[in-house]
Amino acid sequence: MSPKSFIILGFLTITTLVAAVVMVANDRVLRPVAGAGDPAIEGLLQKANDIGAITIEHNAGTIALTSGAAGWAVKERSGYAARTVKIKRSILSLAQLTLSEPKTRRTEKFAKLELQDPKTPSAQSKLVRLFDRAGTEIGALIVGKRRPGFAGTINGDLYVRKPGDTQTWLATGDADISKKSIDWLERKIVNIDAKRVKRVVLRHPDGEVVTIIKTTPEESLFALDAVPAGKKLLSAMEPTTIGKALVNLVLDDVRTAAAAGPFEAAKTITAEFSTFDGLMVRVRLVERSGAFWLTVEASGNHADAATITARTKGWVYRIADYTASTFTRRMKDLVEDATPKSK
Repeated sequence: MSPKSFIILGFLTITTLVAAVVMVANDRVLRPVAGAGDPAIEGLLQKANDIGAITIEHNAGTIALTSGAAGWAVKERSGYAARTVKIKRSILSLAQLTLSEPKTRRTEKFAKLELQDPKTPSAQSKLVRLFDRAGTEIGALIVGKRRPGFAGTINGDLYVRKPGDTQTWLATGDADISKKSIDWLERKIVNIDAKRVKRVVLRHPDGEVVTIIKTTPEESLFALDAVPAGKKLLSAMEPTTIGKALVNLVLDDVRTAAAAGPFEAAKTITAEFSTFDGLMVRVRLVERSGAFWLTVEASGNHADAATITARTKGWVYRIADYTASTFTRRMKDLVEDATPKSK
C-alpha cells in the first residue's frame, strides 16, 4: 500500500469513528431515558393541599404526622403539636422533586446511596408515605442521600427510589425528611419578653428562696433582692439570666402529664414569674434519671394566660441541661464574699 493510500484510509477510518460517535450522541439526545423529567411522586403537586397524614418509616420505627381541626400533630408524642411550617415545606419539596438521572439497579449498591429498605438494620433511608384526608395513599418515596450542589451554588440533588422498584434515581431538588421526632415537634413552650418580667421567685424544696426584681420595664438588668450581709454579686448579669429564663423556652421532648407521673415535692423546684402587665407563669422543675422535666402554668389578668394554658396544660416537657441550670440557681451561685477571706 502506498503512503498516499494509507493516509486516505486512515482519514476515512477517523471520519467513520467520528460519525459513529456523533450518531450515538444524537441517538442519546433524541431518545432520553424513560422516566427522566417525571415527578418523583406523580400527582403530588396537584394534591399537595389535600394531604391529611404523613408517615416516615425508618430503621428505628415510624413517625406519624396527622392533620386535624387543631392543626398538625405528632402521633408518637401523644398528638402533641407539630411544626406546621416544616411539614408544609416538606410536602412542597417532595412535590417538586423531579427525576433527572437513573442510577444503579444493583441492590448491593443501595446502602451507598442510603436507599436500602428502611427496615434494614443500620439503614439510613426513609420511606415517606403521604395520604389524603380520607386515608387514601397519594404517593410514596424512599428518600436517600443528599448530593450537595457545585461549589458556589445553593442547590443540591437527592437520591431516591420508588418502593418496590430497584431503579434508583438522582432527583433534582431537595427534601428535609428527618427521622427524629423532635425535628417535627413544635418546640416553643413559651416566649416571655424579659422587658415584661417584674419579679422571679425561685423556691427550692429545702426551703431556700431566691428572688430577683426589676422596678420598671425599661431597666435592662435585674437585681437580686436582699443580698445577704457580707456578700456581693458575682456578676451583675447573673440575676438577669434568671429574668430571661422564659425567653424562647423550648423543649427537647414532651410527654403527657399522666405518662410522666406526679412530681415529687421533695425534689421539685418552683419558679414564679410575675410581669408588669398582670401575667403570672409558674414553672415546676424536677430532675429524673439525669434529665430535667418541667410543667408550665399561667394565670392572671392577661390574654396570654389563656394562650399559654391552651398550649401547655396536661403536658410535661424535657428541657436541655443548660436551660434547666437557670431554674436551679441558688444564692451561692449568685454571690461571693464582699471581702476576700484572709489566707
